[in-house]
Parts: sequence; C-alpha cells; structure tokens
Amino acid sequence: MAFGSFQSSVRGRDQAMSEINMVPLIDIVLVLLVLFILAAPMAAQSVLVSLPKTQAMAPQEPVDAINLSLRDDGVLLTEDGNVLDDDALSLMLKQTAGLEISPVIRIWSDEDVRYAFLADVIVKVKNAGLTKISLMTKTGGS
Repeated sequence: MAFGSFQSSVRGRDQAMSEINMVPLIDIVLVLLVLFILAAPMAAQSVLVSLPKTQAMAPQEPVDAINLSLRDDGVLLTEDGNVLDDDALSLMLKQTAGLEISPVIRIWSDEDVRYAFLADVIVKVKNAGLTKISLMTKTGGS
C-alpha cells in the first residue's frame, strides 16, 4: 500500500496504515526553523550603503571664548575690566550671536554672588541665541 502496512496481532493479516507519521515532518520543520533563526542575523550584516559625497570645507579659525566676570554686588565685567551694563551686554551678545561660529561664553562668578544675578546673565545670553555657556570654578580644595 501507499502508506505502508502492518500486521494485526488479532487477525494476522495485512491492513493498510491509515495515518501519516508526523514525527519526521515535525523534526524537519524544527531543523529548518533553527537554520533560519541562525542565518537571519548573518544576512542583515551584509547591507551595502552608498553614502553621499561632499567637498571638505577649509577649517575655520576658532573664535576665542568670551570671558565675563560677575562680582558679588551684581556688576558684570569684561576680560579687560570694563563694566557692562544691560544695554552694553545686550549689544555685545547680539554682535557675538551674529558670528558664524558661536563662541563659548565663560562666566566667572564670585562664590558669594546671589543666584539671581547669575541667572539673569544666563537668561540674557540664552535670549541672544547663544547656547554654549560655561560656569567657571576653581580647582582644588581651597
């Protein structure tokens, strides 16, 4: 017979086997599943990407950082020691924001300065469109 035959112990004659043995089919399916699981990550690593080409620009000279000193009485000074009032600070920050490369604004504040003075300077710098702000501190224990 097409499906095989077996001898019945009761009757002693050949009878047709009416069921397909599923164990070999399940074994083959599981082996194929394991092979696909192992092969899938290997196939994903071989993706080719065509990157766009650009012309390298000449490096620009870095703009020095702008150092501002804030005293404990709320007076803001430039590197030269000139006092900056609100109008002069706004004008300087607008000119600085117009540069192609945004410089770092370094704020050197006295340890006894009120937080409100420092926050006011930071807000003015941010409102001018400058985002690189550094608060400078002393290194060491004393």
